Amino acid sequence: MNKKTNIVFFIGQIGIGGTERQITLLLESIDKHDFEYHIFVFNESPFGDYKDKLLRKGHKVYIIPKKYLSIPSRVFYLVKNIKKIQPIIIHSWTTHDNAYAGLLGFVFNIRTIGSVRGSLDGTSFKRMPYLLKFFSLKWVDTLMVNSKSIKKELIDFGVSERYIKILPNCVHLQNNEKKIDNNKKLIVCTIGNLRKNKNQAFFIRVMKRVIESVPNAQGWIIGQPVKDEPHIKNELNNQILSIALNEKIKLLGFQSNTIKILRQSSVFVLPSLSEGLPNTILEAMSIGIPVVASNVGGIPDLINHGTNGFLYLPDDELGFSNCIVNLLNDNIKSGLIGNKGYDYVRKYHNPLVVEKELRYLYRRVKN
Repeated sequence: MNKKTNIVFFIGQIGIGGTERQITLLLESIDKHDFEYHIFVFNESPFGDYKDKLLRKGHKVYIIPKKYLSIPSRVFYLVKNIKKIQPIIIHSWTTHDNAYAGLLGFVFNIRTIGSVRGSLDGTSFKRMPYLLKFFSLKWVDTLMVNSKSIKKELIDFGVSERYIKILPNCVHLQNNEKKIDNNKKLIVCTIGNLRKNKNQAFFIRVMKRVIESVPNAQGWIIGQPVKDEPHIKNELNNQILSIALNEKIKLLGFQSNTIKILRQSSVFVLPSLSEGLPNTILEAMSIGIPVVASNVGGIPDLINHGTNGFLYLPDDELGFSNCIVNLLNDNIKSGLIGNKGYDYVRKYHNPLVVEKELRYLYRRVKN
């Protein structure tokens, strides 16, 4: 391919979240010899974004102006710009926006890729009207997912297997040399938006058990409230106050530098009720932090129980708490598990490896 060709991305936000980090990591690593990338962002991000970083890398970023709030006006804005860019592929990274990609692909006779990056059992997808679910999953030419479990869910929903492609998440590899300080407080953290699906209320119950066995342990909950479940923050605060652990279990809200938080932690916990392929687990592994997580969704794709992490059912308080206590009390075991996690992400979730798979997918879809 001698001439550079255009690829358009659609994404709901370009804030500091999981999917946004994936796009940024891939576009930092991507070979721009073949393709030029144009990112259309549907909504502004309340907690900062990756726009400047993407612009510095030479990519085009278009924040759809607030005056284009309705579906018809957004379609008009997109039609006007897609006509100028003339891309060979429109790639939507947000399930809600797959329908826009499908419609624009039909209008301009362009190949389209949609994405499903979280479980269909998650709150966000469940609350979508059925027609939007249908168009988001059936209008695009290819659906890109990040785990085998989501692929199975889509097949059960009625999507043909031949339209589904798996592209694993990637993570920036950190220095995993983590010095053990026996005098520091032992931090157990969980990261995720404050949603029922993230099971933070369960995390609080688990930490109550952990603190009873390891009094100098603390539990940190990192994540911001979301518009469709704004009550969760108050519920979690009340739960912490009811067990008198407000000095030990803390809601830290949004944090732009989750790697910094993880570096202070002894154990990372993800007790979600459903998941796709969580970036937070990959980030913890990338710096050698042992992971204890729910045996749901795409998490078992990442963790081999007892080898590079630990898996329990999302209602197994005793399993989670005993495992965390053992890791806090055994630095050697914690280090071995953390190192195995690091080796795993270095081999299978390196951005350079995933980026090559993505470009190969683009060539296949184009042809």
